[in-house]
Amino acid sequence: MPVEAMLPEIQSPAPIPASAAPAVRLKRPGRVPKRWVVLAAALLIAGLLLIPEVRGWLWMVGGVLFGPDPAPRHALVGRLGAWGPLALIAGMLVQAVFPILPAAADVVLAALLYGFWGGFAIVYTGTLLGAALGYRVGQRFGGWAVRRLAGESMTRRLETFAGQRGVQAVLLVRLMPALKAEVMNLVAGAVGIAFWPFMAASAAGALPATALVVWLSASPARLLWGVLSLSLAVGVLALGRWWWRRRRQQSSPGFSSLPSSSPGDPPV
Repeated sequence: MPVEAMLPEIQSPAPIPASAAPAVRLKRPGRVPKRWVVLAAALLIAGLLLIPEVRGWLWMVGGVLFGPDPAPRHALVGRLGAWGPLALIAGMLVQAVFPILPAAADVVLAALLYGFWGGFAIVYTGTLLGAALGYRVGQRFGGWAVRRLAGESMTRRLETFAGQRGVQAVLLVRLMPALKAEVMNLVAGAVGIAFWPFMAASAAGALPATALVVWLSASPARLLWGVLSLSLAVGVLALGRWWWRRRRQQSSPGFSSLPSSSPGDPPV
């Protein structure tokens, strides 16, 4: 008798329908949480501040930038020469690709060192060059790179906004200095907004916003009051938005102030 005849017949199992198959959730590649990055940066800054030479240098730079006498600032500008504006623009280009860096530092330095008109020229040039660079990075690498650089929630909100408004979204984000226009540059390239309309909207929106921010930053007193006023305005807007959403929720047909029924109650 052949060996094959002695073996029991093995029936192939029936295919499992796709609807009945258990959902397998793939884990995303490992990513360092943002809070650990912030904590590491805070510890690094705290460690540097413990060094007496670093504290002395920061105290000296702060006195030059924010002191009442403009002569030390003019002397610093003379020593820097053409490298000063180029370094500030280069910093804005880096910030355009990595929007987690503080963009306000370059604006404040440009305004304090070069005054309103010089600071405006530097910041506006860096803003437009950074917009073009951010657009090309988003266009080249797509949405996954934007999420890596800017975060999931911010990217998703701006993608929805750009999909609904198009170039108008670029203009509106540029007109609000408190919003992350650098992320909008990346998103605009990733979602496929046309380049030249994007640049025109960026130039038009950045013009009044840059003038306002540079004018505030050109004077230490104006900068202080500007930061306080902007913080107060953002707080009032956030409170008003919360109140409006709460009011709409209470006036919606499905809202009820009565307690929900317990699990044992019969359904209505």
